[in-house]
Amino acid sequence: MLTDTVPTMERFRFAIDTTALAGALEDKLSAIVEAGFASVTLSAKDLVGEQTGGLEQAVRRVRDSKLAVSGFLALRDFEGLSGRFLDYKVDIAKSMLRMAQQAGAELLLVSSSTSPHASGESEMIVQHLQLLSALATPLGLRIGYEPLAWGRHVNDYPSAWRVIERVNRENVGLVLDSFHLFARGMQPDALAGIPPDRVFLVQLSDAMYDYVPALDEMVELSLHHRFFPGEGEHSRALVELVGQLEAAGYRGRYAFEVANDDYQHCPPSVVVQRAGQAVDWLSSRLLAG
Repeated sequence: MLTDTVPTMERFRFAIDTTALAGALEDKLSAIVEAGFASVTLSAKDLVGEQTGGLEQAVRRVRDSKLAVSGFLALRDFEGLSGRFLDYKVDIAKSMLRMAQQAGAELLLVSSSTSPHASGESEMIVQHLQLLSALATPLGLRIGYEPLAWGRHVNDYPSAWRVIERVNRENVGLVLDSFHLFARGMQPDALAGIPPDRVFLVQLSDAMYDYVPALDEMVELSLHHRFFPGEGEHSRALVELVGQLEAAGYRGRYAFEVANDDYQHCPPSVVVQRAGQAVDWLSSRLLAG
């Protein structure tokens, strides 16, 4: 059934998130290019944390690499605030949007709020995402809203999609992270009814658990114990997820978001090699499927 979509599952469809890689930005970018990948998802820390030359030099390194920047992450705890807290976050958002534009990013990732100060009032959440849309529009950027599995008010994909429908802006869509989908005990069919063209990026990772973790454990697993597809207990579900997305008409990029403490002790080239193996593994399973 999926055979017709398999030829698109090549490395140019995949980005590597720099959080999986140790070392300097230049080394990370070089390893990604040498492994045959065409895109990267960057963290704001990649730019402002550059030791020599600062932001300007970091932007130049990204531009010189010729890698497409599929995502720039992440704006956190934005929606639902008010007063001086909202003013502060608007300033942070403007700064991140400018950096994303400088780096040539297509998309600013926005995580659903975990702040105890954030209101769960749905109209306020909608209005704040509309505000981000307005800030991003003149810069030619899109906003990718990602429901964290431990989000305070929005923590699953059906809820996030209902919010985005109400936001009703062309440059606001979903970022789908398999970790957050499976951590809530949901299966790929939970995405039914979400138009594939409103999914702006799909992040993939595997895990060494096959249960629904407690909320505090979710954070620990997400930040320190992710694996590449095919290396863990979500392998079959990941194949089903990618197959379903491809069959539904998704033609955007996938990104390996694989934060893992062990990878921080490996050269970037070793970790990127594992990413290449994950692409090959996914392609072969889809072909067999």
